[in-house]
Amino acid sequence: MREPTEDSPLAPSGALDERLERLLALAGTDEGFFVLALHSFIEAWAADALPAGASDSFPEIIRQYADHLRAQGRPQAELRVFRRIVQEHAVTNKVRHSFARLDREEALAAIHNFLEFCAACRIGSSALEKFRRSLDLWDEKRSPRETSQELARIRVELIAAQKDNRKLLGQTEAWARDKLRLAELDGEALRLSAELEREKARATAKAARLDELRRDLNALVMEKKKLAEQLSAYRDLDQYVDHVSRFSLYTRTRMDYERSVMKLTPEQSEALEGIRPGHDFLIRGGAGTGKTIVLLHALARVRRERRGELELRPGRRTLFLTYTTTLVKYDRYVAEILKEAGTDDLIVTADSFFLSRLKSLGQRQRVDYGVIPRLADKLNTTTFFTAAELAVEVEDFIFGNLVTRREYVEEKIPRRGMRQPLTAVQREAVWGVRDSMAAEMEHDGVLSKNYSRIKMIEFLEQHPGDGRLADLDVAFVDESQDLSAADLRALKLMTSRGLVMAGDTGQSIYGLSSPYKRAGVDISGRSRVLHTSFRCTVPIRDVTEAYRRLSGLEDEEAEATAAFRDGPVPELYTASGREELARLLLRKAALFIERLSYDPENIAVLAPTKTDLAFIGDMLGHAGYHYANVRDDDFSFKQEKTIRLSSLHSSKGLDFAVVLLYLPSLPPRTEYDERAGETLVRNLIYVAMTRAMDNLNVFTLEGAHEGQRDEPLQDLVRVFRQYQAEKGP
Repeated sequence: MREPTEDSPLAPSGALDERLERLLALAGTDEGFFVLALHSFIEAWAADALPAGASDSFPEIIRQYADHLRAQGRPQAELRVFRRIVQEHAVTNKVRHSFARLDREEALAAIHNFLEFCAACRIGSSALEKFRRSLDLWDEKRSPRETSQELARIRVELIAAQKDNRKLLGQTEAWARDKLRLAELDGEALRLSAELEREKARATAKAARLDELRRDLNALVMEKKKLAEQLSAYRDLDQYVDHVSRFSLYTRTRMDYERSVMKLTPEQSEALEGIRPGHDFLIRGGAGTGKTIVLLHALARVRRERRGELELRPGRRTLFLTYTTTLVKYDRYVAEILKEAGTDDLIVTADSFFLSRLKSLGQRQRVDYGVIPRLADKLNTTTFFTAAELAVEVEDFIFGNLVTRREYVEEKIPRRGMRQPLTAVQREAVWGVRDSMAAEMEHDGVLSKNYSRIKMIEFLEQHPGDGRLADLDVAFVDESQDLSAADLRALKLMTSRGLVMAGDTGQSIYGLSSPYKRAGVDISGRSRVLHTSFRCTVPIRDVTEAYRRLSGLEDEEAEATAAFRDGPVPELYTASGREELARLLLRKAALFIERLSYDPENIAVLAPTKTDLAFIGDMLGHAGYHYANVRDDDFSFKQEKTIRLSSLHSSKGLDFAVVLLYLPSLPPRTEYDERAGETLVRNLIYVAMTRAMDNLNVFTLEGAHEGQRDEPLQDLVRVFRQYQAEKGP
């Protein structure tokens, strides 16, 4: 067996270049015939490397060639493309046998698979480089808002199938079992046929043995016929899987996802060019517009510039801050994809950074997130606040927003989102408790999160430029809308060339108002808005934006987004109980992995509580799937073959190809007033839905949301039903 290479007798350089030039001539023409030509090249290349008489079945040729390369030591990661090519071949058969049309996005996906195939086979030539650049032809042909008639028809059929989606999922186990058995029978029939032919050719063949083989073969044929009749009953399920497969092109594997974030869009490039350290800057945009990607590119550019210039600011460093430990892991992972080495020490949580800065003052003070609730319980002399309400008032509103006594007591600053209005006398009483809390924290050296920021701000204002705290050149801040005004003010005073931030107030789930103005951060004339979502598909955008509008989440700073990539319609599943709902989710996860060839790590289950996640995890484990919570200490976004689990809160800022959103109930409410608490819950649901790149599936209980407090779920169901009615047949 010989492997073809660029200069081997099987494929001399001239012959290879000629084949690639023929493919290049088809670039930008009919999508279906172009993809068919790609698969013809792949089949010929693989077949040339296999022994004469090998299978003439395309899937078998590709599998055998993959086995051949694996035996030669090719890494498994490089060979994953072979599975995708086999999956993709079903689409080319529709072109061959039914003269079907393909969409440009299907052609783009096929090109990427072809290039990965060439890389795995070590195919290289100047013609291949031209072919790689031909991707631009397809991008130039496609209008951002263009949708083909063929995919529009498929979308309508998918929406019609959604009406019976529970029935279709219920068939998946029997369907998969029958499909496997049919494949086994095909193999057994081939074996018996070959043995029968060999027996016939033998001079000493015995009639009894021939009759036995014929009976066995006939029995197999009858069983195959019966199974084929049974499988015909799954015609709707076959069509459903085929349609979802046609749409799900880019994100079935982690490598597909990584490819999707490598290249900036023109809009993102323009935002990047607007960032000039020396002034504060804000990148704004809705979910999926790529704010974090732009921020990481800006970080890389500043690092390159610093390496290429004289050390004019000795000792000063650049930092990339984000809100949660999970986002730190994710941003480090994306930075690695972008080939930006050595960023692990630069990308940290804001909390860990501030803690290290506080320690550098050497005043033996520490941060305790529970100190304010304890002090509120001890010092609450009000008759109108519970201890929990008082803790939120002091820590989140007064300390977090840097509110002064004059603003709070004399000017009666509006308390947006807080549970109840306060009189002047009540405000005076609250401020008295606030002063008592501050005194006890100062005495004990145990500070709350936001009060520790105030202490650092006071130090920096008294000692501007002190190297113990003010040691930053530029601070890059991801998800900046979730930092308090105290966080941002302290950071502002610690940097010499300002803050470069990314945020979307429409996604705020930790704060209730824009913190920038109160922090003294000046972004007037120095911001860019990203309007186009490169992450999600048009149908996901349509559903999530409809929920956003119905929920009243829009404000003057929230940016609506436009998507350009088509995809399968989001689906809603309902059941009468949690276990039945979880079983539906499990079947859908299996469908994505077993039938649609998604890598498990590209699937995320999002749920409101730790209890919900543990319940789903147990079910996945019993079904034989590996899973991991993104908040586990040992979790890594580079993990493979592992379904991701996340709470709604922890999913913020992340991307997943497939989101299975398990909502048997709402997330726990906060100590804010009813309206503000509901707004935060709706924001959580919106954030969770917008994590999906390719497929969004929502699972919630039927008829279980009758109370006023469950209106966010009622509206979610309403949005899905309305979308089906508007877009369906």
